[in-house]
Amino acid sequence: MPYILKDSFLSMILSIIGIILLGSVPYMFSGMTFNTSGYLDGITEMFRVMLNPEEIMYFAESGPYPLFPSMWGIYGYSVTILFAAFFIAIIVALMFALFIFMLPSGLKNRIRVFSFVFESIPDVLIAIGIQFFIVWFFKKTNILLFQIVSLYDQKTYFVPILCLSILPTFLILRILLLNIEEEYEKLYVDTARSKGMGRFRILWRHVLPNTLLSVFHQSRNILWFMLSNLLMIEFLFNIYGITSLIRTSGNPAVFTISMLLLFVPMFLFFTLLRVITFKWVGEK
Repeated sequence: MPYILKDSFLSMILSIIGIILLGSVPYMFSGMTFNTSGYLDGITEMFRVMLNPEEIMYFAESGPYPLFPSMWGIYGYSVTILFAAFFIAIIVALMFALFIFMLPSGLKNRIRVFSFVFESIPDVLIAIGIQFFIVWFFKKTNILLFQIVSLYDQKTYFVPILCLSILPTFLILRILLLNIEEEYEKLYVDTARSKGMGRFRILWRHVLPNTLLSVFHQSRNILWFMLSNLLMIEFLFNIYGITSLIRTSGNPAVFTISMLLLFVPMFLFFTLLRVITFKWVGEK
């Protein structure tokens, strides 16, 4: 446990320094030439601005605004969509995995092939397809199922969260099914069967906890994958979130602050998962 905390703290400090160095890269260029002294001055300026965030400005259509406190609403909107989609993907994938594993092997193989094919569909096509369906349904019935774009006084949540969670759900489902099959080939499953335990009881009490450890280890990559798709979701649904802020601001300080606000909570979240799994494995 102390090693995990020390390692995580060192990794977080080095990552924060790396983000600040990356955010200062625009100062390295003067036209088409490199400016090393300008980069060093930019790093110094970046640290100064980080200590005085009230000085940071971002530009909207109506003019410049101070980054704080407006940043909290923009940041909260994006993080709500991101983490809601992430947890929904895990829960739905877990439910489907339990159901699918109880099916006959032939049907499981067909579902596995369908899942693999569906994963190859780009997120943008899924999002556009859902938007078109909602518009088509509205034209046919004059009933708007869900709000599909975010407006100044109305924020949309359901459809962006749905679109962002679909592919991660299939990805997590594939990981769960593969790991469940691997766990069922181990000796402790045969021991449980010899004691008369049923298939579902073995799956729920013994196989699933070990399988979830693999999902926890893969969750970091899955969440970063979802973050990369968040820009597309915000663009398609007219969401002025944190990735849209980065895309439109053009301010190195805004980029750096935004990256830190995304990185630090996610890093702490995965550190907590690491501690939980460490204790879980130790108790097992």
